[in-house]
Amino acid sequence: MPRKPVDQLNAGRSFYARHMPDMASEHFGPLWHFFTVGHLVTTDLDSIAGKLGYSFADLDLLGTLAIDQDIPHRATDLASTLYVSDAVISTRIARLEKDGLLERRRNPEDRRAFDLFLTPRGRALIERAIVDIAAQSKLVRFFRQLSAADQQTLSRLLGDLHQRFDREFMGGPYSDR
Repeated sequence: MPRKPVDQLNAGRSFYARHMPDMASEHFGPLWHFFTVGHLVTTDLDSIAGKLGYSFADLDLLGTLAIDQDIPHRATDLASTLYVSDAVISTRIARLEKDGLLERRRNPEDRRAFDLFLTPRGRALIERAIVDIAAQSKLVRFFRQLSAADQQTLSRLLGDLHQRFDREFMGGPYSDR
């Protein structure tokens, strides 16, 4: 496999054109780029989060609580928002609670349920992470190198795709189903 991304894409296209000549392949490039860039972005963000002792998924959960800090969140709501299972969110919440980054409070209206809130320590961590990501992330650096028009176009296209994907996944926060 060639090393350069464009050469890799061309090799893949050639392979599938030879082995599956009747298949439409215009989706191949975007699919391959999304998958590969997604992996690279995840690696980039996890590297930065790891320096703080957490994964980017942990920071994503804490960031969600920080953004909506005045709204009580239940674990099942967070699982849906973050596109993870209840089991994954429960494990993550238990670990972050143990570390003093979030707290569970019994819901006053439904005594069986717990609401989740960011602690001051959790808020400090997420603020530090935001600064570190802005300063160290390759994605942020590459995005800033784009022209303003390209930044707007990329943001618009990714936002549109995100909205479309969100509607297709059951349990997504804006599911039309």
